[in-house]
Amino acid sequence: MHVFSRVEMWCRRQAAAAILPLLLAGWLTGESSEALTTFGKSNTQPPKEVAPTAPPARQCNRQAECAGISSSSCVRTHYDPVTRCLCGDNLPPVNGQCEAVTKVLYHVCANSDECNDGLICGTPNITGSAPAHLRVHSPQDKICLCDTESGYREKEHTCSDADILNTSIIAVIFVTCLRKMLVN
Repeated sequence: MHVFSRVEMWCRRQAAAAILPLLLAGWLTGESSEALTTFGKSNTQPPKEVAPTAPPARQCNRQAECAGISSSSCVRTHYDPVTRCLCGDNLPPVNGQCEAVTKVLYHVCANSDECNDGLICGTPNITGSAPAHLRVHSPQDKICLCDTESGYREKEHTCSDADILNTSIIAVIFVTCLRKMLVN
């Protein structure tokens, strides 16, 4: 009987050693309960439906080409080299409609309240050397631009407040040094 219990223990360890990697693999993939219930069964379930992806926004060469889509602008984003009719949040319109409340850089605006923080509504400087993504606008168009008077600078299709950040860091260092000098 003593030999039988050793064999039984050995079999249990072997079974545990065989099942443990399967459980671990199932747990790591997030489908442990499904892996346990379907082990050894054929897959008879229909394939899961995949939600359709939204088609890309319509390409444009001029702001006027986006006039039929409410609140859209002919803009180029940092992730797409093509100018498209996009909503104020740089997402494509859904059924020809935009729901974005405020607008990001380069979107057509009537006043600065329509633009995100760090942006103002102004007339772009469209000259012969202006980037192609700005030449889609006419000289009378007003668009959301970086608020340079508040320290925001344009870099790679976004506004950066690096000047404000640098000033803040210098101020913190100055106050820290001053404090140490007063304590000593």
